[in-house]
Amino acid sequence: MFRTYRYRIRPTKTQEATLLSWLDATRELYNAALQERRDAWEKQRKSVSRFDQTAQLPSIRELRPDIDAPAVALRGALRRIDLAFAAFFRRCKVGDKPGYPRFKGRKRWDAIEFENKPTTNLIFGKRILIPKLGLVHISLHRPFEGTPATLKLHRENGKWYALIGCDDVPEKTLPPTGREAGIDLGLLSFVATSDGEIFENPRPLKSARLHFERAQRRVSRRKKGSNRRRKAVALLAKLHARVANIRREANIKVARSLVAKYDKIYIEALNIKALSRSRLSKSINDAGWSTFKHWLSCKAEEAGRVIVEVDPRFTSQTCSCCGRVEKKTLSVRVHECLCGLVLDRDINAAINIKRLGSSLRREASAVGGPRRPEKLSGKAL
Repeated sequence: MFRTYRYRIRPTKTQEATLLSWLDATRELYNAALQERRDAWEKQRKSVSRFDQTAQLPSIRELRPDIDAPAVALRGALRRIDLAFAAFFRRCKVGDKPGYPRFKGRKRWDAIEFENKPTTNLIFGKRILIPKLGLVHISLHRPFEGTPATLKLHRENGKWYALIGCDDVPEKTLPPTGREAGIDLGLLSFVATSDGEIFENPRPLKSARLHFERAQRRVSRRKKGSNRRRKAVALLAKLHARVANIRREANIKVARSLVAKYDKIYIEALNIKALSRSRLSKSINDAGWSTFKHWLSCKAEEAGRVIVEVDPRFTSQTCSCCGRVEKKTLSVRVHECLCGLVLDRDINAAINIKRLGSSLRREASAVGGPRRPEKLSGKAL
């Protein structure tokens, strides 16, 4: 597997000043490369490739001796602009909203990517070797596995982080349990399983609402461009980062708990992007459904489990006992059927999801798909 490990680094004041200068240099190169591609297409109908722009780096260094960023960082910036155009053309091809690559301001450029970083001699005790900068203190809160392949430095709220991408990370396969479950994502209860287990929704954004309102009012009262407004914005960003950390940790804990208990997990194939634009957008974004599904897939792939997505239509309206369909509003939290079944609405939906997912797998086995189900670790059918 390929995994990225994120560590906090603590550069000295001199090292941080150097990193900030590298940020400006790579951002300037990114914008210049974007302008060159636009001009070449508008004036000559000619496409400029990443390799053409990389070949110009020696001449750029001769004209601009003030650029002291390492060559691997400059090539990383050109790689980013190439990926941006590749994503643009891919969206155009499939008919999505394209979103042409745009120029980056200082507030939208906070990472230094090193292309073809040497994988040997990267960590020396409690320090990491950064090209042309030297050894920087790093907090190795856990050891990384596999072979280091990529290195990226990210600046977030005044703090620096090192993202180390590793190849050939071994799987941590868990022993089979012989159990499977359907899970229903909700807002009152975050996750409900078909076995009747309920995980509560932490609601970190709602819990910190008063602190956010005060911080936002403080920002709005400050004069634009002043140092006081800059400090108020930094304080508001720290609050947002804290809420994001709480949400991420909660999602990871729930995902690990489910993966440890079940061999197969059936989940709704929700259109989260569309739901996040509804009247429940704030609650859905606070719950972090998309992030949870991402972590569930990652943990399932690592443990050798199977994730199956099923159609969520009528799973909340159908009785899991007799199959009778009865429409209910979101305010009705208890499922009561004429057959006598009285059950929590989310648990009833989870049972229907499990039954539907099991039937889909049986149909796939009967037809004979191109791949065996046990090889679909961490992926949907």
